[in-house]
Amino acid sequence: MFPEFPVSRRVFLALGASAVVAACSSSEESATDSVANSDSTPNTTPDGTTGNGASTTTTAPAPSTTTPAAPYSQPGWLTAENALAGTDAWRIDIDLVPTKRASMPGIIEGFADTTSARPGQTVSLYVATAAPTWHIEAYRMGFYGGTLGRLIWQSDELEQPWQFEEPSLDRETRMHVSNWTPSMSFTIDDSWPPGSYLLKLVSSEGGAHYVPLTVRRDECSASLVVVSAVTTWQAYNPWGGRSLYENFGDGSRFDRSKVVSFDRPYALAYSWGSADFLTHELPLIALIEELGIDTAYATDIDLHTSGLGENDELDAVFANRTALLTTGHDEYYSRGMRICLERARDAGINLAFFGANAVYRHVRLEPNEDGMPYRQMANYRTMDDDPMSEVDPMEATVQWRNAPLNAPESELIGVQYFAAGITANYRVVNPGNWVFEGTDVRNGQSFRKLVSIEADGLGPPSREPETLEVLASGPVTYKGAVYNHAMTYYSHASGAGVIATGTIAWINALDAEEWADEETTEFVRTSTTNILRAFAAGPAGVAHPSTGNASRYRSSVKPVE
Repeated sequence: MFPEFPVSRRVFLALGASAVVAACSSSEESATDSVANSDSTPNTTPDGTTGNGASTTTTAPAPSTTTPAAPYSQPGWLTAENALAGTDAWRIDIDLVPTKRASMPGIIEGFADTTSARPGQTVSLYVATAAPTWHIEAYRMGFYGGTLGRLIWQSDELEQPWQFEEPSLDRETRMHVSNWTPSMSFTIDDSWPPGSYLLKLVSSEGGAHYVPLTVRRDECSASLVVVSAVTTWQAYNPWGGRSLYENFGDGSRFDRSKVVSFDRPYALAYSWGSADFLTHELPLIALIEELGIDTAYATDIDLHTSGLGENDELDAVFANRTALLTTGHDEYYSRGMRICLERARDAGINLAFFGANAVYRHVRLEPNEDGMPYRQMANYRTMDDDPMSEVDPMEATVQWRNAPLNAPESELIGVQYFAAGITANYRVVNPGNWVFEGTDVRNGQSFRKLVSIEADGLGPPSREPETLEVLASGPVTYKGAVYNHAMTYYSHASGAGVIATGTIAWINALDAEEWADEETTEFVRTSTTNILRAFAAGPAGVAHPSTGNASRYRSSVKPVE
């Protein structure tokens, strides 16, 4: 289902007490110039501070003959990071009229040539603007005392030749590509901590646009890994006139794309280019960082490349962690992505699905016409439509639960998708479970509208874990029938624990101001904290073995009377 794309003017409320102030790690020493192939340099004031007010100099350490530790490799680095001065200057608060995009003063849009970058990697940006000049402000998103962002780097003003020509359209696949030329490049150095970033493009005439970027550091000290759902973002991205769901130009609205490109911006109307990050990811990241749990960051593309690795070994960013966390809407999964999650679970690494509709559609990640890998995503939906069906049927882009894959998501997650565009109450049926400790929740207690946007329920009993334990279950009316929502948890033989909230609204509800229901936010916040701490401590299935009870809550779909 294609969602509405209201302009994001969210002002996230601080989610609780500020993180404990700790001494800054050695990674906060004077930053080096991280820009390559451009005239951009970090803005530094005469008193030795960067644009966010954080000092770029520290007291010189005593001479040492030992090899210094790699940046961010020491436990506690995340608490130290969040003790630094934050800012809310990352926000974009400009009224947008989507139908007048081309005539907006100072309009600016852009995208990066990668979804995640490692230390030493050069990132190229492709930018278009009608303004004379523009610059970049790079914000690391976290807690930072409730401001939720810290300015890491800012470029000088840059000139940009006009490149607002119409995007190309592949007639066969209906794929839109920007065909812009690179505008500038910069290099990730040790002044960029691991994390989720918003690169804020600011034009000299007042326009602004986000470019999401994940900084991946395999060597960082971390128990958890947050995985950004970039494949799903791109599926819903309407930039150019089409998404995998709809045609917004001339012709039938069902004349959708069959392949979409990462070589285009996220649309301005898609939360100013941040896609689902602000609503479906940032509230969770803010809570994790407020709690001070050392965390690594990756994207779905990193899942994919890890799953394609040999010898059943996990990529370094996922190995030696205690839990992988997927976010609110993580629908589009390649084979490599799913294999990575399965390998992690089978190795005793906990999995948390803080949303719904995850691992639902099977996709292929392909190179673009220049040979850059993973820059196109194919999703033809049916065997008859997909040219790969005759070449390699197991790579056909059908739903995971359908033939020839026959691998329902419930085998991995515990639940499976059943409804979109719904609103229902979340009803607790297992209040004594460890997930709800400290909530004082009662059996049968409901939380209004917490089952929203999209929802999961129980699947076929033969295709779910035997130890599946239902924590919440309640009726949902959808297309003239009554279904049952379910939140579940199960312990795997490897010791891993796997939890699924079964509703996309779970992470949204962590944003107290946006959700505007204090009781629900407190319940979701406490339960999520319990999950994060248990999953960070080690194999949750060992500490909290599940008790199978799914048969008690399984019900058939009933027509509305």
